[in-house]
Amino acid sequence: MIRKLFIWGNVLLFLFFLIAIAKDTFRPWMPYQRNYRRMQADAETGDTQKAILSRPIEIKQVLATDLGQVDRCITCHQGMDNIATPSLTNNFTENPYKSHPGDYLQNHAPDKYGCVICHGGQGIATDFVGAGHTPHSEAQKEEWRRKYGWHPAEHWEHPMLTQPYIQGSCVKCHGNFESMPETQAAAQGKHLMETHGCLGCHQWHGWGGPISVDLAEETANKPLTRIDFSHSGLDAEDRTLLNWIQLHFLKDPWELNPGDPKALVNTEPIAPSGMQNFALPSAASPDAGPELSQDDAVALTTYILSAQSASIPHAYYVEGPPEKTFEQMHFSSRIQAGKWVYDKYGCAACHGLGAKGGRRNFNYLGLYEPALVKSVSNYTRDELRKKIQDGVAVLNKEDPKGPTPPLYMPSWKDKIKGDEMESLLDYLFSIAEKQEEF
Repeated sequence: MIRKLFIWGNVLLFLFFLIAIAKDTFRPWMPYQRNYRRMQADAETGDTQKAILSRPIEIKQVLATDLGQVDRCITCHQGMDNIATPSLTNNFTENPYKSHPGDYLQNHAPDKYGCVICHGGQGIATDFVGAGHTPHSEAQKEEWRRKYGWHPAEHWEHPMLTQPYIQGSCVKCHGNFESMPETQAAAQGKHLMETHGCLGCHQWHGWGGPISVDLAEETANKPLTRIDFSHSGLDAEDRTLLNWIQLHFLKDPWELNPGDPKALVNTEPIAPSGMQNFALPSAASPDAGPELSQDDAVALTTYILSAQSASIPHAYYVEGPPEKTFEQMHFSSRIQAGKWVYDKYGCAACHGLGAKGGRRNFNYLGLYEPALVKSVSNYTRDELRKKIQDGVAVLNKEDPKGPTPPLYMPSWKDKIKGDEMESLLDYLFSIAEKQEEF
């Protein structure tokens, strides 16, 4: 009996050995290199053809030491760099091994930058799924499922970026991205963040309002384990940081982050998100479409993702023009200057675009923050200045037993002062609606 077990054990061990050799011999990346080598050889003759055919089939990688990246994308993506490995560009209809589009590689040498620092994904992977490929459409997703058995890479939080989200990668190095034609979505995202009041509540690298989290330091780098997707409506394979951020601009944030206003789970009631529902028209344009369109949501998401942590040496950074201060701006009037201050400090976060419509505030008495065009005329200039300087705490709640409203007006005396304050007051009084006299 022991003898038979010994024999069959050795047979099984030998079979496993053969299976291991077969798996190693027929790894998924090998056909790509064999086919590409054959195509190159067919296009040549003589010694050049022999040299191509003698090239080994092996894992190829880029050691981007300055960036702390090990990048094996070129194991499959043969011909990506048409200088190091010409990509047979004369046969685009049948050749799947095309070179990288555009002229990016002229200034971003693959042996220095690799691929992952821009594209995302898992650089050390050598199979299609593990690399973190991201389909750019539902049709491509279904095609990949059939062809590669695609599904999101498990335990990997940084799948590859499709267009235009990949533009956020440019922002990591290019301080001049707002002037670059290739990064229009990221530039639009920054503009929207500055004009729609995001920085009245949130911060960006520490600058902004104190009400909610830092979009650059926290949101852009939030681990998936700290995100509650239960109210997102996303399928398991779509539960990515990118989609979670973008949903905040396309769906009512009260649905995404409903809190616990009745204290059904927590010991104290918790209000839903204080964020505006940007899927609705703004009070400034009530007859228009959503305040933020699908393209706007993509642009904002692109810009926020640009703040994801990356080990980029300072020598790689391209300086952009410095942000102009209030004193350096050239305004046609103090009212225009005041509008700039209103936007810069994110006043629209609570008071709406053009101060025409107060944002909702859960359990706030009246449920909406004041529309300044209607309320400013109730104050003298000195009273309004003091109100802005001191801030306004939440004093009354719609339901006294309910949660504390998430929005409040912080003190601005340390940020808005001097000419900025006076210009802001000029702007607010210029748009104020006159009250009826009796």
